Amino acid sequence: MGSSPLAAAGTALEDLPEDALLCILALLAPPDAAAAACACRRLAAAASSPALPLALALRLGLPASPARPVLPAPPSPAAARRLLRSLHRLRRLLGLWRRLPSSGSASPQPHPPAPSLAAFEWAPARAALAASLLAPSARGGVARSPFVTLSIADSGDTVAELGDVPVCVNFVGNNHIVVEPAAAGEDDEIEVVSGSPPEEMYAHFANRRSPGSGRRRRGKHGRRGGLMEAEHFVRIADAEPTRARPLQGLWKGICEDRTLEFYLIAYDDIGGVTCRRFSDPRGQNSGYSPVFWTTDTTFLEPPFSEQELDNYSSRYHIQGVTSNHADAENRVISRILCINSSHDVVDPQLSTPLDDARSVEGRIWLYEDGTFGFGFVGTNSVIDLRHVSSAGCVLDT
Repeated sequence: MGSSPLAAAGTALEDLPEDALLCILALLAPPDAAAAACACRRLAAAASSPALPLALALRLGLPASPARPVLPAPPSPAAARRLLRSLHRLRRLLGLWRRLPSSGSASPQPHPPAPSLAAFEWAPARAALAASLLAPSARGGVARSPFVTLSIADSGDTVAELGDVPVCVNFVGNNHIVVEPAAAGEDDEIEVVSGSPPEEMYAHFANRRSPGSGRRRRGKHGRRGGLMEAEHFVRIADAEPTRARPLQGLWKGICEDRTLEFYLIAYDDIGGVTCRRFSDPRGQNSGYSPVFWTTDTTFLEPPFSEQELDNYSSRYHIQGVTSNHADAENRVISRILCINSSHDVVDPQLSTPLDDARSVEGRIWLYEDGTFGFGFVGTNSVIDLRHVSSAGCVLDT
């Protein structure tokens, strides 16, 4: 009887050099790496190697130079394990995040309102992650302002700071983080992960809001000298389009009032598409408002009807936020999608539909370069959208 494929795979792994085993472990998430180490003696030995953090850092693409090593040298096996854990924490933070509105009505809103988006990217410093708050700039691009910096100390622990204030960046599940002042003696590595027993979650948050903990936090000040409150962010999981979902992701476009806005377009599980716009988060819901939606993502393919072509060619394209210049030059359309925008999406309490159905009908014009524009019947403009990020890097223009 021949050997099983699993046994053959185990034999093949036993014959691989350590460098190859380290690369395999660096590709795996921590639970998968632990399971693999339990199944293979050589992988178990590689998982304990002090060279594993460096293999993971190289896979993550941490910036390096001949004069500066990628990672601090761990002084002990325990420090190497902490270093590996810190790298995985930083990896989980990479990407774009959306700020949740404050639930405390009594807490004053910042002036101007804080930006709704944050981008976590690798910093030039050794094993450091820098977060920037993203907002529309006066010139029509993306303006950045420094937010949180996370680095790895020589001990292997993660150190987070907001300006000169120590903070904690804690996960609540896989796609929700909380940024808050670090209390004296508090463990920055505490996480509430999905699947944790409810009593652990309740105890965690109760302890963080106990009277003693609250007194410590009231002494923490932000960069502007004001009291810092806990800030919640959720991950934007699909921030860029794909071939199968060409509209999904985070986009930016200039509206009819000559302001640059961010738009988040998502596909649902039943084949529909929704678009929401980020605005100044002055109120509970104003920072994330619906724009358009459709339950049918079947595109109209060329050749297009004369009515569809006239609907597009008769519109103007807004070109800048600092002038009233508009451009009538049209772009090459590859496909067209029918969309809707109605008050019953913006206001679920609306009991009667709009009388004029034309005001809720619209089109998306997908261009050959992968970007697109949209507009509605009753208006004579096209809002052209461009990418906010490409290959995980924020585009500033």
